[in-house]
Amino acid sequence: MVELKGIQKYFPSNGVTALDGADFDLRPGEIHALLGENGAGKSTLMHVMAGYLKPGAGHILIDGKERRLAAPTEALQAGVGMVRQHPHMAAGFTLWEDCILGAEPHFMGIVNRRKARETINALSERWGFNLPLDKTTETLTISQRQKAAVLALLFRKTDYLIFDEVTAVLSPGETAALLHLFDRLRAEGKGIVIISHKLEETLGIADRVSVLRKGKTVTTLAASSLDYETVGALMFGSDRGGVPATAGTIRETAVSETTQGTCNEVSRAASLQAAVALPLPASSAGLLVRGLAVELRGRPFIRNVDIDLPPGKIVGIAGVRDSGLETLELGITGFLRPSGGKITLGGRDIGGKGTRAFRDAGGAYISADRVGFALAPVLRLRDTIIIHLHRRSRRGVLGALGIMDRQFIKSRVGDIMAAAGVEGNPRGMTGSLSGGMQQRIILAREFAEDAAVLVLAEPGWGLDRSGRERLNRELRAQVQKGKAALLFSTDLDELLSLSDEILVLRNGEFSDRIPLDGGTSQSTAGELKERIGRAMIGGSHD
Repeated sequence: MVELKGIQKYFPSNGVTALDGADFDLRPGEIHALLGENGAGKSTLMHVMAGYLKPGAGHILIDGKERRLAAPTEALQAGVGMVRQHPHMAAGFTLWEDCILGAEPHFMGIVNRRKARETINALSERWGFNLPLDKTTETLTISQRQKAAVLALLFRKTDYLIFDEVTAVLSPGETAALLHLFDRLRAEGKGIVIISHKLEETLGIADRVSVLRKGKTVTTLAASSLDYETVGALMFGSDRGGVPATAGTIRETAVSETTQGTCNEVSRAASLQAAVALPLPASSAGLLVRGLAVELRGRPFIRNVDIDLPPGKIVGIAGVRDSGLETLELGITGFLRPSGGKITLGGRDIGGKGTRAFRDAGGAYISADRVGFALAPVLRLRDTIIIHLHRRSRRGVLGALGIMDRQFIKSRVGDIMAAAGVEGNPRGMTGSLSGGMQQRIILAREFAEDAAVLVLAEPGWGLDRSGRERLNRELRAQVQKGKAALLFSTDLDELLSLSDEILVLRNGEFSDRIPLDGGTSQSTAGELKERIGRAMIGGSHD
C-alpha cells in the first residue's frame, strides 16, 4: 500500500502552492481515480509519489515503510512507476533499448541484448501492445511512447502504476484496449492510479475516487456511489458543479451566453483579440490540399489526401495517430516534407516550404505533442508565450537591430495569460504549470495569432470540463468571424461537438466523409461513433 499524508509543495519560481496538505492512498489490486480541475494539484501529487518532485512537507509510506524519494529511480526500486502525459525517451535508442534503460540484464557488466529484447518482445505480445520494438524513439508517435512507458514498468515488475491522462490521444479502440489492460493489471494485484478528465470511462472502471481542489484532498469515495453531477460539485465547488457537456449539448453550449460567467469569458476573449491579434492575410481562401502524399521511413504514410477547408468551417479528422493522423498533421503544418501533392493556404503554395511558410500564409498550429512541439518546459512562461509574438515586437531602428520592444512584450504576455485564466509569475518555468494550464496557455497564444486557418490537434487534451467549454466557445467565435479550423482528434465526442464535417483516416487515406449539417443530437451520436469506428478499422457503412 502507498500512503501520502499531508503533502505540501510550493513552487517559488512562480509563487504557486500546488499542494496544501494533500492526502492519498493506493491499495494493491485496485484502480483509484484522482480527479480535480486544472491546477488542482493532481499531477503534482503523483509526481511526488513517483519521485519526480520532492515534497516541502508530509510523509510517503510504501508498504508501511516511510520513504524519502529523491528521484524516480528510487520510486521504481520501491515499486512505484508513472506513465506521464508526455513520456521522455532517449534519442537514438530503439524502443526496446529504451524500455530496459537502468534495468538491463547483464553478466559481469555485459548487457545480454538478446535476452533483453526477447523479454521485452514477450511482454509486448502478452499484453497485446503490438509495438515496433526496433524503431528509434524519435520516430514513435505519442501513443506508441505511452505504450512503451507501460512496457518499461511491466519489465521492472512495478507494483503501483500511475497513468496521467494516457487515454487523451488514443482512439476509442485503443482506449478500450488500455482499459482492458487496467482490468488485467488489477486482477494481478497491481495498484493503479488514473488521472483523467474523461469522467464516463473513469467512473466506469475505478474502484475508488479521490478529488483534489486547490491542492487539498476534498474526499475519497467509492466510485459506485458517484455520478457526474456529484463529481462536478466536488471538483469545482457546489456552485459550479454539473454534468459535463456531451456530444449532444456542447454545440449548444459553445454559443450560449446565458450566464454572466460566459459573458465575461467571451468579453475577455474579445478584448484579447483587439489587443494582440494580427490582421488576416489578404487572401481568405482557406486551406486546400490536393493529392497529398507523405512517405518517410519510420513513419506511417499518407497518400492521395484531399481536403477542402473554406473560411467559416470546421473540418474534423478522425483516426488512429499510429496510422497516419500525426503524419498528415505534420505534413500540412510544414514539419514533414511531402513526397507529392499540393498544399495552399490563403492562396499561397506552402507545400514542402516548412513551418515558417505555413505561419506566414496565415496558419496557426496547436500540436498534440505538447512538450515536443508546442512548448518547452525548461523555458520561462514568458518565452513560451512570445515564441511567435517576438517577431512583431521588433519596431523601428532598434527593431532592425533585433531588439524587442519590452513594453509591447510585457503587455501582450499579460493579455494572453489573462485570456488563458493562468495566474503567476511570467518569469516562472513553464514546466511548473499543470498540464491543463499549459494547454490553456498554448490555446490562448495561438488564438491570439488571429490566423486565417487554425490547425488543432487534440486541443482538449488535459482540459477540465470548464476548460473544454471555454475552448468550444472560443473556437466557434473564431469560425464565426470567417476563420477556418482543421481539427485532428481521437476524441469522437470532441469531433462530433465541433465539426461541420468529419473525414476518417485509415491506412493513410480517407475512408469516409461525414457531413454534420445541423449539429449532432444525443440519439445520433452513438450511430455516428459506430460509423466512424467502422471506417477507422475497415468495416463497411451504409
